[in-house]
Amino acid sequence: MIGPVLCQSCYRNDIEFGTLPDNNYTNLVYTDTIEPRLSTVVFDSFSTNGISSFLIGKYKDPYLGVISTKPFFQMTILSDTLSIPSTAVYDSLCFIAHPNKYYYGDTSRAQTIYVNELADIINYTYGSYLYNTSDFALKAPPLGSKTLKIRPSADTSIMIRLSDVKGSEFFSKLQQRADEILTDANFQNYFKGISLSVGDNDTSAVYGLDASANGIVMRVFYHNTIPYFQSKWVDFALKSGTYNFNQVIADRAGTPLYSSIPGIKEFLSENTNNVAYTQYGTGVLLKLTFPSLKNIVTTDKIIKLQKAELVIRPIGDSHDINKFKLPTNLSLVETNGTNSIGSTLVSNIVPVTDEIYGTDTYYKVDVSSYINNLLTTTDSEDQGLFFIGNPESNVDRAMIGNGNQTIYRTQLLVTALVINK
Repeated sequence: MIGPVLCQSCYRNDIEFGTLPDNNYTNLVYTDTIEPRLSTVVFDSFSTNGISSFLIGKYKDPYLGVISTKPFFQMTILSDTLSIPSTAVYDSLCFIAHPNKYYYGDTSRAQTIYVNELADIINYTYGSYLYNTSDFALKAPPLGSKTLKIRPSADTSIMIRLSDVKGSEFFSKLQQRADEILTDANFQNYFKGISLSVGDNDTSAVYGLDASANGIVMRVFYHNTIPYFQSKWVDFALKSGTYNFNQVIADRAGTPLYSSIPGIKEFLSENTNNVAYTQYGTGVLLKLTFPSLKNIVTTDKIIKLQKAELVIRPIGDSHDINKFKLPTNLSLVETNGTNSIGSTLVSNIVPVTDEIYGTDTYYKVDVSSYINNLLTTTDSEDQGLFFIGNPESNVDRAMIGNGNQTIYRTQLLVTALVINK
């Protein structure tokens, strides 16, 4: 809807952005009919190494298919010299991880977590990168497993009992100060790393784990009996570095984003039920372009942009406050016809939530400078914005309605000054 309003101010020959000349010369025009074009860009592979949070688990998304996550990482030796007496007795080997309170999906159901020893040393897939599709062989059987319900807000640690065969082997090498545990290089050749996985039929939720040195350990428990009984333990800690990564695989068969052809794909929202998707943690990026924007300047009158706000509306029944939370701290990032990821325009974008009716939830962003640049730049038709989150720490997603939606419609709200010649 467009409606002119007369404005009062002083006339100036040199009109800067945001100024209002005399009302005899101007109309202030507001329009909400400039519809952004929405599409979904899907990357089949992307870098996931050098992260601060691991993702473990699997969940079945009603719109985007089955999302499976596995962390791969290295462990390292003690930094201090340790002496274990020959009379000490081995007790057990346990894997300990610390949840970081993140989850996505249904936490009311249990999953079985498997601790797997790697058969191959982790090496970069390309350059200095490991990708969501990178994979390394595992030794069979798993070192250990445990079926449990993770309570993200309450549980501070997860402990899984591991193989006593491996535990006794570790203990013996520690006690004998074997070459395999004297240097990190030797240890990496001996124990190549760990991957965590869940059962094939566990499709309830994805959880976050602390990926710091204190966040994950393998603990060898033992005890001394001389001169008295005393419980002891030794920790092998997570090794920091860029060889640690998340494997994130999306099975999109039967979804609007399915493609059997590898590579970068772009799906227009008109072809995906008038919805576009953002789930940066799985390589799904929501793209906005503004092909009809320059229609507002197809006039012989001078137009000065006063304000432009982007209102991005998620589909109402696609999210909730428990299983499928809307992503927070999103960003608008510049892109173009090549779908390359450019400079960040706005960050830390959070949703305004309608907690009563649920129909008026939206993200709102001031994009005045960006839109003004598009209006004043030639050949800017292929310029656009990605609406994305943080890829390394979550699999949050949102379904965003395009201009054909009646309620959940993404809009560009523009206020412009029309100066009559």
